[in-house]
Amino acid sequence: MAENPKNCYLCGGTLFDAIATKLRYDKDQAGYRCRSCSLVFLYPPMSPEEERRFYEKEYGVTYSEEKNTTPKDLFEARQEDARMYLDWVENWLKPEDACLEIGCASGYFLDLLKDSVDKIIGLETHLELHRYCQDLGIPMAKSLEEFEENSIDRVFAFFVLEHLGDPRSFLSSARWVCRPGGNIFLVVPNVDDVLLSGYEISDFRDFYFTPAHQFYYSRDTMSRLFEECGLSRYEILPKQRYDLSNHMHWMMTGRPGGMGRFNHIFNETLLKSYVANLKDRFLCDTLFAVITAE
Repeated sequence: MAENPKNCYLCGGTLFDAIATKLRYDKDQAGYRCRSCSLVFLYPPMSPEEERRFYEKEYGVTYSEEKNTTPKDLFEARQEDARMYLDWVENWLKPEDACLEIGCASGYFLDLLKDSVDKIIGLETHLELHRYCQDLGIPMAKSLEEFEENSIDRVFAFFVLEHLGDPRSFLSSARWVCRPGGNIFLVVPNVDDVLLSGYEISDFRDFYFTPAHQFYYSRDTMSRLFEECGLSRYEILPKQRYDLSNHMHWMMTGRPGGMGRFNHIFNETLLKSYVANLKDRFLCDTLFAVITAE
């Protein structure tokens, strides 16, 4: 088992509960929850150099091998996700917007977004994905340091924040490039997901905790992070991406999958009620945060 943490990144607390001793991949790390602020994180953390190397080289290989996918496969497989993200953000978009997506992967969201706004830019550190986006004709940047202050209207980071060892620095940089009145959109997994916090499915826990995710946020810890970064204008919205059939599949088999499997049994009222109940209680699987820059 990994060594014990010394201090909480968020509150500086020194007391922790070990909540995950097995990760999806074989790494000498464990998951802990701070007793003071409830932040969940992996320890020991990656160093900045380890993080850079992991995302530029190792993570893409690991993900590709696990999913048996290429950048083109990823682009095609994520079209439904792209439409979902666009549906979530479209009320904030304006035709004259300059938009930046951080961690844009194979460019599936930006490729869809380009017809709704004036300008799109991608940022992706994994070299193979970066090149794929360039081949699609998406203008690409290598780092946030390339941008001028207040130069972007909408900044998107879908399932990125949980990967970062220094989220305060990331949010500060995102705020630097975002103009006053613009928005930063963040999507992260919710550590209060009912499969983990309610049903307590051990196989899901072993699948859920992965060395790629350094922090695991709830509505409360995400709010605290924003406040500590001086980001006072925000809302955190509950989203549920996986359905009742998926949850039953986890209970029955201990494996992912099963979306829609029992929809011939469940009526629409039940399906919608189940999702609404999870969202109302913030036991949903996903958190969607919208920050308004000041």
